[in-house]
Amino acid sequence: MSKKEAISGALKLLSGITTRHNKALREVNEWAGAIQKFLTTYDLYGSPDGNRLLENTGNAKFDLTAIAYKGRPLINRARRIKGKEISPLVSEILTGVENLRKILINPTLQGETASNTITNLLASHEKLRQTIAQIELM
Repeated sequence: MSKKEAISGALKLLSGITTRHNKALREVNEWAGAIQKFLTTYDLYGSPDGNRLLENTGNAKFDLTAIAYKGRPLINRARRIKGKEISPLVSEILTGVENLRKILINPTLQGETASNTITNLLASHEKLRQTIAQIELM
């Protein structure tokens, strides 16, 4: 490591950039884990038609509300992560979560709309996971 990199690292550490980056990355990673748990609990990877999800709408709505509640503040916090744009991905997933929750609230929207929303949510989550995997702690 050169002197310039050492000085730059020390300044980042002293200014708190490193701490904010690492904390935001951990929070987004934990939130992505909660989404992963939701997707596996309701078997959305195995069948994106959402049969198990539609059978348990009460619990699913509660879980989606919790995911959205925890995710909204992450849009701003994710901007502190250096190297990749995570904030738009978090926003995209939140939109998918909110749309899925609306579908569960209004049964007339279920069917093909639910399948498309689930597929989009799965794709967004996978994109977020891949992007997080490329980012290192400072």
